[in-house]
Amino acid sequence: MADNITASLPSNLLTTRQYEEQQAKLLNKEDDLDRNAFLTLFTTQLKNQNPLDPMDNGAFVSQLAQFSSLEAMTGMRTSMDNMAEDSKSERFLLGSSLLGKNIERLSSVVSGGGGQQVTSRANLPLPADSGVFNIFDASTGSLIYSEGFKNLPSGGVELNWNGQLQGGLAAPVGQYKLEFIVNRGDVQSVLPLMNKQKISAVSWDSEKQEMMVEMEDGSLLSMAEVGRIEI
Repeated sequence: MADNITASLPSNLLTTRQYEEQQAKLLNKEDDLDRNAFLTLFTTQLKNQNPLDPMDNGAFVSQLAQFSSLEAMTGMRTSMDNMAEDSKSERFLLGSSLLGKNIERLSSVVSGGGGQQVTSRANLPLPADSGVFNIFDASTGSLIYSEGFKNLPSGGVELNWNGQLQGGLAAPVGQYKLEFIVNRGDVQSVLPLMNKQKISAVSWDSEKQEMMVEMEDGSLLSMAEVGRIEI
């Protein structure tokens, strides 16, 4: 008898089981249904449910709960996206204020010349018999200045360049590469140097979702790597 009633129903009316099968097929085709697709499926099911086999109350409440949960998650995601955009804007405003500021970091390239003094720092773990502080033109690689040292004690070493060529004339303003070599007997070592560099640009890394600062030597640093900032 039930089969005869089902067979006589209009073609646009389906049983609950038929709707469940239809929804399962749609879900298999599209794993990431959005809120609009879910709402369309839900309202279509309500409009076309079989009056002789209506949706079970438990199933109805369950689908309402699913929709409420989906709506809440959609709202939360929108809020999080807005917060991320606001955070990005604030960081860019901060980044614009950093342009031209100096950062002291491990680097061999500095801006100098024109009689401007440059101070570089090295750490000597052991005493050294001698050392030499060399300045090269960063664009040509030519040696423009050199200063020698004798009997260096262990600890911090401050190295100063007055921005002049070896003969005493002012070096052109530009970028220069610094090198500090120490000798202990027959062993020669090149020590890393701490120098001040200017921030030349800021950019946004979309993959890491963080702001990057570009230094004058072309290297990129994350804000987490930036320590002391000076004028």
